[in-house]
Amino acid sequence: MKRRAGAAAIAAAGLLLAGCSWLRPKNSPTPFWEGRIAIKDPNVPDNNLSASFELQGGVAAGSLGLFNMLGITLASMRWGDGFAELQAAGEVHSFPSADAMLRASLGQSIPLEAIFGWLNGDPQTVTGWEIDRSRYAERRLRARKTAGPAQQGGTTGEGLELLLVWDAP
Repeated sequence: MKRRAGAAAIAAAGLLLAGCSWLRPKNSPTPFWEGRIAIKDPNVPDNNLSASFELQGGVAAGSLGLFNMLGITLASMRWGDGFAELQAAGEVHSFPSADAMLRASLGQSIPLEAIFGWLNGDPQTVTGWEIDRSRYAERRLRARKTAGPAQQGGTTGEGLELLLVWDAP
């Protein structure tokens, strides 16, 4: 009996901590996506990430939540005109832009503007990135960095992979 009550408490806590996507109005005018994200960095394996995500808004203003498999928040990011804020591990960090925040937290640049486009069905290309849309109908996308300017540690980030799997909005 105690085991069953404990499992129920853990499940309830996971639902509460998973963000409130199920409380978001179904017809909200703000774009919203949820799914899974993986970032694989062959040059710095410690930077690899696999998480659930909730992404809302757009390039100009938005938010991104990352959650582990139990629904516990790993990081919460939000940005707007001239600011970006990252909350993780009980700390809050401020940045001048969403791109600066992503670069500082991931150690690499990720094409945020293109990600919003891809999720909206825009087949745009990004210089220095190879995009695999072969499973786009299944809402799956893979992007691989092929070149770019040197990042932290002097690497170009070549080989960095971004994998997205998302639910229909």
